[in-house]
Amino acid sequence: MARQDWRARFDLVADDLRAALVWAADRPEQRTDAYDLARRLAELTFTRNLIGESQGRYEQAAALADDPAASASMLRQAAAVAGCRMHGDDMDRLHRAAADAARRSGDTAGAARDLATAAANAYRFSGKFVRKLPQQEAIALITQARELAGDDPAARAAVALAEAGRALADAMGAAQGPDDNGVPVTIARAERAVELAHRTGDPLAESAALDTLACAQSWAGDTFAAADTARRRITLLSSTPDTPACTHELIEALGEVTEADLGAGDLPGARRWARRLADHPLLAEVGHRATGWLLVADTFAGNLDEVLTGSVRFLDAWQRAGGPARSILGPPVAAVATIHGLCDDEDARREWSAVLHQLDSSPGNTYGYGAVFDAMLLLHRGQAPQALERMAPEPGQVWQWVTWIWLHWYVALRAEAAVLAGSPDARDRVAEARTVVAGNPVVTAIVERAQALLDKDQERLLATVDAFDAAGCRYQSLRTLVLAGGDHAGRGAAALADLGFAPMASAATPMMTSE
Repeated sequence: MARQDWRARFDLVADDLRAALVWAADRPEQRTDAYDLARRLAELTFTRNLIGESQGRYEQAAALADDPAASASMLRQAAAVAGCRMHGDDMDRLHRAAADAARRSGDTAGAARDLATAAANAYRFSGKFVRKLPQQEAIALITQARELAGDDPAARAAVALAEAGRALADAMGAAQGPDDNGVPVTIARAERAVELAHRTGDPLAESAALDTLACAQSWAGDTFAAADTARRRITLLSSTPDTPACTHELIEALGEVTEADLGAGDLPGARRWARRLADHPLLAEVGHRATGWLLVADTFAGNLDEVLTGSVRFLDAWQRAGGPARSILGPPVAAVATIHGLCDDEDARREWSAVLHQLDSSPGNTYGYGAVFDAMLLLHRGQAPQALERMAPEPGQVWQWVTWIWLHWYVALRAEAAVLAGSPDARDRVAEARTVVAGNPVVTAIVERAQALLDKDQERLLATVDAFDAAGCRYQSLRTLVLAGGDHAGRGAAALADLGFAPMASAATPMMTSE
């Protein structure tokens, strides 16, 4: 039967199923049937992409189950659905409840997995939480899990993952960057978690461990290793079934691989993964989550129309969800605000900036992605000294906020700002940036352009046009033409105008002359 036909048939009988469940749930003699109906309705509504109802039905099934082991299973499913909905606090509550149910059933290893997963989730999905898990509470969860795990391989793997997450959080909290002596230990813990998870044969456990390893590699400054790990994770999940837990892990993996490719400068790859995420049917209820990274990728690429179209879905979904304050939503909002600025639509830019302030007032906005997007706009407007001031901190000073996606973009734009502002240390900044971004096609071209502007080497400058085009970055390609001056500037300016961008300010253009 076609999927569309299945949905139509489900919709025809759904209300009858719900009514039958209401009737059965109130009758003790029907409790077993009510449990079975609630479980099946939870599965059906999940497949039908009604994930809010699905979570509730799984919780209802857990309450109706006579067997605490069955209750624990239903609570784990409910936790996975909550993750798909970006409800981190529900995930935490449900995994703890599952641990209690598992202990009542005598499954101490299962309880250990649930407690360790609750701790690991607090680290892995911190952007989904309203209430941040206090460090001592996370340590207590890990300690309990370790005591219950025994020799069970899956429980030991879950505990190792939680310990790796804690080590990474401690390293990031110290904000000392890749030179911190704790970094090798953090990576070793993450690699150990991957090894133990792989031994269990559970792709979801291994995927979760790879997630933490990618974050540790990024923290170590190894952007390309992090991207490779993120892609490895996607491959691992490619053949998993459409269960709530598998779907939640896949959605998170798609987001991570998009972020990793953005950090490594693979814009076509980032857009491909982001499009797959945006089109995922299960995210219909959370369109702001679905479209977020596609907005970022399209902003870097300069796909103005796509950003303006996608931002409508993002904002509508976010408002319908009650305007949740999630730091993970900050980058796409900052990206949209930047696009409106590049179009010289100040009213729209102020509106999106107000949304950003409501969403995320963290240092990540101040020093990380916010600085990157602000610098892009300031450079377009010919305000290079202001862009340089916006990115005044050395990367090591703000490492926690520029690592992962933003490091390469930060150092490259900072180098270009130094050149265009006539900073006396511009040459040193360009040289340092080249070392950091080597292998990243987009930002290497930005650094090469900065070097060409510094040396007044027009041939070298124009060579970056092809590099930007090959990397899928049309905006930066046309920006190069404008910076080249003369006839090149006229062609670049006309093309930018055709795309809908405001003219680049004259203060940014007189660096080169046409041959």
